[in-house]
Amino acid sequence: MVEGVETGTGRWHQVVREDIEARVGSPDIAVLCRRWRQSRDAQGRAPLAAFADGLWHRLHGRLMLLRREPASDPADGAGDDFVYGHYGSEICRHTGIDRTGTRLSELGPQRAALLGALQTEALQRGEPIYAVHVAERGQPVFTWERLILPLAPSDGGEWVLVYCRPLQMRHELYADVVDASGDALLALRRVDTPDAGEPQDEGGGWLVLMANPRLAELFEIDRDSLAGRLVHRVLPDWRLLHAEQECLQVMRSGRAGRITRVLMAADGRLRYLQVQITPMSGGVLLSLSDETDLHEDRNRLRHLAATDALTTLANRRLFDEQLRDQVEQARASGQPLVLVMADIDAFKAYNDRYGHAAGDDCLRQFALLFKAVFTRQSDLAARYGGEEFAVLLPGTGLEGATALVERLIELLHQRRLPHAASPVAEHVTASFGAAAFDPARDHDELSLLRRADSALYQAKQTGRDRLCVVSTDGTPTR
Repeated sequence: MVEGVETGTGRWHQVVREDIEARVGSPDIAVLCRRWRQSRDAQGRAPLAAFADGLWHRLHGRLMLLRREPASDPADGAGDDFVYGHYGSEICRHTGIDRTGTRLSELGPQRAALLGALQTEALQRGEPIYAVHVAERGQPVFTWERLILPLAPSDGGEWVLVYCRPLQMRHELYADVVDASGDALLALRRVDTPDAGEPQDEGGGWLVLMANPRLAELFEIDRDSLAGRLVHRVLPDWRLLHAEQECLQVMRSGRAGRITRVLMAADGRLRYLQVQITPMSGGVLLSLSDETDLHEDRNRLRHLAATDALTTLANRRLFDEQLRDQVEQARASGQPLVLVMADIDAFKAYNDRYGHAAGDDCLRQFALLFKAVFTRQSDLAARYGGEEFAVLLPGTGLEGATALVERLIELLHQRRLPHAASPVAEHVTASFGAAAFDPARDHDELSLLRRADSALYQAKQTGRDRLCVVSTDGTPTR
């Protein structure tokens, strides 16, 4: 067996020269091969009369008889030509023409060379050949299978008997492709909806021509209930897609379009759909791809990219972005904004005394306190670097921020994480600095950051385990 044999003028998808009956598995082909072998002569030819019984009567619609003749124009280098002596009725029905009495060369040079080469080989070898090839475009058949049997000379010529049958119809292939698609496919035709009870969309509606299994699965509906009906009546989520205008635009312009829609599933989960709209004659084809998992994966990646892996607080990159944005918003809205910086006291000594694993756990415990205190959705707590943390408090003034930080200090004292190497206390403590955004003083986010950092420095210089805030004149105070 040889798969995908190149002939130079076409392509056989499959050629079988040995053990045809076993390898092909077609009852008709097995019967023909056995009859040929039982009747062949020493030259590997079987008389046509060997098939002139009930077998011919049953299969004649799928059989062709061809006589080999010299090429009509040997000068062009073409091989031998063949003349159709019989062209089966079933073959006629699929090709739309009866070729009886015509020459193989009339099919065109490439097709004639493709078919003629194997027929000549079968005569020369004195053995049957089975082959599969793609049909010409425009035929309802997609692939043909054919069995070529060399016959004994008759009427002064050499003959081949060819069994020819459609192996796959184009509509079957297309149906298989549509059904196997991972995307939900919906073919719609534009129709008039004149009855008064029908919703009007610029004087028309959309009739379902085809829906594949994936679409039925996506919307949890019966596929058989869709074809031939108006889409808004049988597809509950059609109105939610808001695709009518896009479908009209694509159909009229002849240019494909794409939209993204978010629907809510029955379980309350948001479903993200990418909808590709392709023009068809008198309608459109919608290809709906459920990108919910991809969207959620992207959100997870964005979350991971903006999250400190150790503490699960926001990381420095996200904090810097939000600090810049919040400063601009506070400047535009006039709403208060406070930045709090924090640093665990004597953290290096803690690491040296208890080890890095304990140090990591200390950072995680400290982060948990941040989450317990700064609970508003607008609050942004971040690990700023090492043992340093930061909190953005939009809509909060210094008084409110002070109360929150004092609550955090109280919780940290209650937690009493041992710190025997601390010069401040026997347990872990932290220092805090806070500054409120001042549009007259803070020209950008870096100015606010410097003032909060100055307050933190003041807290560490004045004994640690405390909060210092920046007064209105810019001086850090308790």
